[in-house]
Amino acid sequence: MYLSQQTFNSVLPTNVIFGVNSVRESLTVKIKEFNKSKVFIATDPGLVKAGIPDEIQSLLKENGINGIIFSEVEPNPHAVTVMKGADLYKAESCDMILAVGGGSVMDFSKAVGVMVSHSGHILDYRRGEKPVVNEIPTLFAIPTTVGTGSEVTNVSVVTDHEAGRKYVVASPILVPMIAFVDPSLTTSLPRHVVATTGIDALVHALEAFTSVRSTPITDGLALQAIKMLKDHLPPSYAHPDNLEARSQVHLASTIAGLAFGLGGVGLVHSCSHPMSAIYHVPHGLANAILLPYVIKYNLISNYKKYADIARIFDPSLTFENDKVAAERLVDLLNDFNQSLNIPKDFSYLGIEFTKEMVDRLSHDAMEDKGTIPNNPRKVVREDIIEIYNQVLPLYQEGESAE
Repeated sequence: MYLSQQTFNSVLPTNVIFGVNSVRESLTVKIKEFNKSKVFIATDPGLVKAGIPDEIQSLLKENGINGIIFSEVEPNPHAVTVMKGADLYKAESCDMILAVGGGSVMDFSKAVGVMVSHSGHILDYRRGEKPVVNEIPTLFAIPTTVGTGSEVTNVSVVTDHEAGRKYVVASPILVPMIAFVDPSLTTSLPRHVVATTGIDALVHALEAFTSVRSTPITDGLALQAIKMLKDHLPPSYAHPDNLEARSQVHLASTIAGLAFGLGGVGLVHSCSHPMSAIYHVPHGLANAILLPYVIKYNLISNYKKYADIARIFDPSLTFENDKVAAERLVDLLNDFNQSLNIPKDFSYLGIEFTKEMVDRLSHDAMEDKGTIPNNPRKVVREDIIEIYNQVLPLYQEGESAE
């Protein structure tokens, strides 16, 4: 679409504080600026093992600030856990929320904010139901993985395990006030988490760049994130002590978050959400596996943009026309995944998927209201089934994954 025919808003409300040791240097200063004294620290058991929440709690204590740690956040946080967290927040009379962790902890923290300031149950506020209207408590975010981007977005994803569905709670009110992007907190990440969360950031940038909601502002952010991830994710995966590579990847994740917070994400996310909700596949891993297959499906919608991405991965494609360059992108992404030891499909789950199981997945993917409308190619259910058939080991003989 011509720019002269477009109108759009681009609000980037989060104060991003970037730097090695920025948490130690700035966190308590900022909490005091907001005049807060009792902090609800949301985190997960893995980070407790790594000692990070305790360090933060001690840092707060040294500066006369109380910190209450809630560390029961699981991957793809449960609605039940959100309600439990909100009860603790209220029981302890906390006055702000500090999210310390990956995407799941950010999602949980935003949802707890909703339940502290609204009545009822968190699932009452999923997209399409009641709107989130009241201000949530002051929310700061400290991402400890290199892929979520959730520290700068207005979206929380909550899992209803009884229904086996992921639901989105979204409102401008949910955007964290401050995000501390501190690469020193990511050096203890297991390398498979670096790979899957790093590719998750890449998916955020790729989908925001090609989304029907993209604008020149989101394009600039997305392309910068793609370049940084292409150059720095492999060395960051190869060696955790490469602090320069890790810093580049960590900031790229936040930049990709700004891009998709404005431009949205598409079909990779539509298809990955049911895999996480039903089969507990980590979100970043599901995205990484699905990425080349969805890109192949989407190519015809915008050869120019997919060619721009392909040329970042292989500059020699500058001399090819857009269609040829775009069609190379699928192989380039497969190679990139392979360098990070990402499986080519979901056969590692050890499950043979029946037609009924694929039908359920495709139904839930089509119902992913926050992603399907943004996809650059109009999606029909038969196409989603075809994508799943390529990545899932199928029960029927003769229809195994490619």
